[in-house]
Amino acid sequence: MAENLLEVKNLKKYFPVKAGIFKRTVAHVKAVDDISFVVEEGETLGLVGESGCGKSTTGRTILRLLEATAGEVIFEGKNVMDLDKKEMRAIRRDMQIIFQDPYASLNPRMTVADIVGEPLDIHNLAKNKKERNEKVREILENVGLGAEYMNRYPHEFSGGQRQRIGVARALAVDPKLIIADEPVSALDVSVQAQVVNLLQDLQKEYGLTYLFIAHDLSVVKHISDRVAVMYLGKLVELTDKKELFDNPMHPYTQSLLSAIPEADPKKKKDRIILEGDVPSPVDPPSGCRFHPRCPKAFEPCPVKEPEFKEYGDGHYAACHLLDQ
Repeated sequence: MAENLLEVKNLKKYFPVKAGIFKRTVAHVKAVDDISFVVEEGETLGLVGESGCGKSTTGRTILRLLEATAGEVIFEGKNVMDLDKKEMRAIRRDMQIIFQDPYASLNPRMTVADIVGEPLDIHNLAKNKKERNEKVREILENVGLGAEYMNRYPHEFSGGQRQRIGVARALAVDPKLIIADEPVSALDVSVQAQVVNLLQDLQKEYGLTYLFIAHDLSVVKHISDRVAVMYLGKLVELTDKKELFDNPMHPYTQSLLSAIPEADPKKKKDRIILEGDVPSPVDPPSGCRFHPRCPKAFEPCPVKEPEFKEYGDGHYAACHLLDQ
C-alpha cells in the first residue's frame, strides 16, 4: 500500500466580511469548513464540485498561498502550517501548482525561457545560464514544445500551448505533488484531452502525485484514481473512481452524475434536477448543508450535521440516509 504524501486534517478557510466606516468584521464566508482527506504517493485524487464550493480555495490553502483559518496540512510528515518563510521556500520545491487561467498566469513581459527558468533561479538549481537554458529546453520538449519556442512571449501562443508552459514551469523544480487547479476548464474540448493525456504521461515519467481540481466529471473520470466530492465548503463523498461512478451514495453525487451527457441516444438516463440555488457560504444552512435542495431530505437533515465517515472499503460519505 502506498504511503500518504499529503494529509489534510480539519482544514478551514474563512474570509472575513467587513462593513461600516470602521470596516468591522460582521460575518465570515466559510469557503472551506472542516475537511479532511489524504493523498497517497503516486495517485491522482480528483476534487470536484460546482463553482464556488471551495475547491480552488482548498488547493491554495494547502500550498499556503492563502493562510488557513484552522486545521493541519501534513506533507511528508511536516505540518506545512507551522513552517517559517525559509522552510516554506524549501518545501515549495516539492509542492507546485498549475493555475486555471493560462492567459492570466503567465507574465506577458517574460519569454518562455524566463518563465520556466525562474523557478530554477529561485531554488538555485542551475549553476549558470547555459545549464539553465539546457534544463529549460529539456522540460519544454517533455511537455511537447520545442526549443524554438524559448525566446517567444506568451501572447504568441494558443491557450493549450500556454497551459503546457504552465505545466513546464511546475515541473522545473522536480516536484513530488502538483495541485492542478482546473487546468483544462478554459480550453477547448480537443485541447483538454491533449493536456490531460500529457499530465498522465508526465505522472508516469516523473512519479508525480496530483490533486486534480475540476468541475467536469468526465475529465475527472479519465485522470483520477480516487474522487472527492465537495459541496458548500464540505466534503460529502470520497471513494475510488470506479466505486463513485458505479455506486454513488450521497444524493448530491447522484445528481452530479445524472447530469453527465450520455453518448448513446437510445440509452435512457434519469436526470435528478436540483431545485433552488446554492445557499450562501456566509450563512450556510443548519444541519446538512445540502438539505434545502436534497430530494431525499428527512427529519434529522435540517437539525443535525451528518458525520463524514467510512461505509465500507474506503468509501466515505456524509449523509443521514446511510445510517438508516
